[in-house]
Amino acid sequence: MSARSDTLSLWKEQLWSTYVRLESKAETDGFYGAVQEFLPHSHSLSLVDSTAQLTERTRRHIRADQQEVVLVAFQLSGCGLVVQDERQARTAPGEFVLYESMRPYSLGFDGPFKQLVLRVDRERMISTMPCIGNMTARTFDAKQGAGAVALDFLQSLAARGSQIDEGSLSPMERTAFDLVATGVLSSTGDLSPRRVLFERLRDRLIEKVRDPSFNQTDMAVLAGMSPRSLRRLCAENGISPGGLILRTRLQGATDSFALDINKRRSVTEIALSWGFNDISYFNRAFRTTYGMTPRQMRHSHQ
Repeated sequence: MSARSDTLSLWKEQLWSTYVRLESKAETDGFYGAVQEFLPHSHSLSLVDSTAQLTERTRRHIRADQQEVVLVAFQLSGCGLVVQDERQARTAPGEFVLYESMRPYSLGFDGPFKQLVLRVDRERMISTMPCIGNMTARTFDAKQGAGAVALDFLQSLAARGSQIDEGSLSPMERTAFDLVATGVLSSTGDLSPRRVLFERLRDRLIEKVRDPSFNQTDMAVLAGMSPRSLRRLCAENGISPGGLILRTRLQGATDSFALDINKRRSVTEIALSWGFNDISYFNRAFRTTYGMTPRQMRHSHQ
């Protein structure tokens, strides 16, 4: 199924129906955009063909649309820029990148482009790749190795999508997800072992820091290393153990402000749920980090 849009408003509606809620900005002269979906009764595999634009998913969009999906974009032509989790990834043909729907991101293109996009349920991806949160906005190779195998399979699946019956669809999608995960995991050798260790620790912290008693000693136990080794690992990544705990708690509270499920909860309740037991300290730390009060941040999401 293919649909073409020649106005930004129609294009935005098309992106919403296929992916997630977001905003797209572009010069109107000569604009066009088309999304072609390949699999019956599924949004999991599609081709995006469009012109220069900036597409953003903000906390306001997340609050209104809480789908939990991972989007895997293979660059077929043109170049792109993905920004998420304080990282930037530039993609050229033969490369791919991941981004998650539950945290803000932006996609920038400076000219015409085509991307083959795989849409994966986040829980499904986590079962194969628990460290997915640390793999966003990183460029992976699709010209050789496991990444190339994943792209070949997806292109073959796209070419034969109309021939696939509903009973065969789920196994095909699982194969696609697993190949992409293999392509990503096989590329993490580009990260130093120490960086991989740090990223895994960050992932495991997210739920632990909700306990207000969780401290640097607990963090060392979680990491399986001595407090001294933990301090060294964090220092290599530009932060202290205490700073990492604070940053994780603040980010958790900030993300919670955007969720509709928390609409009736007070700022204090949300702060307490993320391990803060001193609200004055929370307010000071929040303002120092984000340059605004928690209430101002929350208001910006509404």
